[in-house]
Amino acid sequence: MNSHLIIGTAGHVDHGKTAFIRHLTGIETDRLRDEQERGITIENGYAHLTLTNQVTVGFIDVPGHERFIRTMLSGATSMDAVILIISAEEGIKPQTVEHFNIIKHLDIQKGILLITKCDLVSETALSTLEGELTAFAKDSIFEGMPILRYSIYDEACKEAVVDILMKWSMHETPDKSTVASRLYIDRVFTVKGFGTVVTGTLLEGKIKKNDQLMLYPSGQSVRVKGIQVYGKPSEVAEYGQRTALNISIDHQLVQKGDLITSMVAFEPTMIIEATFNADELDTPIVHWQRLKLHHGTREILCRIAIGTENRVESHSQSTIQLRLEAPLYAKPNDAYILRSFSPMKTLGGGKIVRVHPPKRAIHGITEATNTDITEVMDVISRLPLFFTLNDHFYSQLSLTVNEVDQIIQLLTQHGDLVILDQKIIKFETLERISDLIIEELQREHKAFSLRVGCPRETLRSRTNSRIKPLVLDKSDFNALLSRLVQLNLIKETNGVISEVHFKVDYTPEMKTVMDRIYRIIDEHSQQLVPINDILSLGNNKNLTKEMLYHLINREILVRINEETIMRAALYLQCKEALMAYFENHDELTVADYRDLIGFSRKGTVLLLEHFDGIALTKRNENSRTLIKK
Repeated sequence: MNSHLIIGTAGHVDHGKTAFIRHLTGIETDRLRDEQERGITIENGYAHLTLTNQVTVGFIDVPGHERFIRTMLSGATSMDAVILIISAEEGIKPQTVEHFNIIKHLDIQKGILLITKCDLVSETALSTLEGELTAFAKDSIFEGMPILRYSIYDEACKEAVVDILMKWSMHETPDKSTVASRLYIDRVFTVKGFGTVVTGTLLEGKIKKNDQLMLYPSGQSVRVKGIQVYGKPSEVAEYGQRTALNISIDHQLVQKGDLITSMVAFEPTMIIEATFNADELDTPIVHWQRLKLHHGTREILCRIAIGTENRVESHSQSTIQLRLEAPLYAKPNDAYILRSFSPMKTLGGGKIVRVHPPKRAIHGITEATNTDITEVMDVISRLPLFFTLNDHFYSQLSLTVNEVDQIIQLLTQHGDLVILDQKIIKFETLERISDLIIEELQREHKAFSLRVGCPRETLRSRTNSRIKPLVLDKSDFNALLSRLVQLNLIKETNGVISEVHFKVDYTPEMKTVMDRIYRIIDEHSQQLVPINDILSLGNNKNLTKEMLYHLINREILVRINEETIMRAALYLQCKEALMAYFENHDELTVADYRDLIGFSRKGTVLLLEHFDGIALTKRNENSRTLIKK
């Protein structure tokens, strides 16, 4: 019998993974403030449950959002079993499929298909979904595995899951306690009074307090000052356990993805040979294509050497080599995943066969061409962010125009260069700036949680301030934003940019302020309410102001001028009355309109001046006419 198990939850964003673990274990895995406020898992979360037979089950709650697939992979490589979660309301979604494929490649042998939120749909809908999942699981580890219905309001559901966990715990797994210890770091932080702490899942071996271990790739020796297993102090950590190590090294010298091991001389490799099982591919993978390798908790850029086949087709099986752009600390039989660049998508995965293989011949790229490629890339590195193939570009090279064009085409096919709006940019530059744009949006959402997002030009200015002395002009920045929209990473609403999944989550204080604003407007003696009358009431003036403009942006309120607002529903009635009047009349006076809407003269004038300002009407001395459009 095992003393512990690692269980992962996987599935599409907002399908109830975190709520399921909270219900099962009583532990909240969304530890970040942003996760709790936005209702979305960003980092892997961890919880545990001790069964009646004293087996400890550790849970890894992985993110479902597409952008966090990399984070999900860092947790998935250490799982003994997985619970794939599907919402009864939404069914099988894109990240359900991607997580499902990742699980297949990581050779996880046990699983459950768990239908959450089953209390929110009909029996017919549940039966239909169960049939879809049975078909979906065919020819995978999930074929024949339990399909369970789950509601966090039903204790019987919890008992059904625990029964399965008990059965899993009774089956022995291969003994890895005698081999060298290996832990890939997924978190690094400091604790006051203790120093540097790293966490991860111990894949192999044991780690004891005061052990002297090696940290790679730095090659530094570190002492284990303290150990926690599932949040409790321990003298020893065993393979398969979620572990926190207090180590004797400055935290700035440790990174997520580093390896802690008892192997004193662990030689890294820059080439691996591996089996590869391809998923459904939008286009075949071509020889020497640039990809992303995920192993342990690391992501490394690489080139794929396919050999004589020159391409990998959907659902095919092959043996490949990967030429890495950074050293990898791995062992034969380790699982890995390959992902594409843009759009980021899981392509397949497999197991490492050899970690120091001889190089395969690289077909189609000669040594002379490699020299020419270096010359072209050297010129590109001195250019602005975006460039075009013009006379000035060609004049800086010793090659012919045709030779340069062929190299540019080759680099574009392999993902080193990207063409956007008829201009060219290096892929790594494109990704770096794209990440900066997302970071700026995250800062905006965190600082101003009531705002829809960041205005386009403000976002461009902030991005440029972080890439100085280089500058993005409007057209290049717009091309970048269009790409991020296509990748479903951002969205635009009336010139305001936000992360695609951002939504306002009102706190109790925000709801109180919102209700107070509505009450002031409803009880005010005027239909057009002065903004200062709203801001003058309540203790939190800044929050009141943010909420006021949030309601204006959501078109619940309408700003008539700099000083006044009104309810959007009433505004629409007034506008419809105006348009109806002009169906039978050519001119409108203040008195005519006052009689129509029942406002005071002052309010009527302000509203008509607003219509003038938005070019709906035109003032002609004492009357107004409708502007024909």
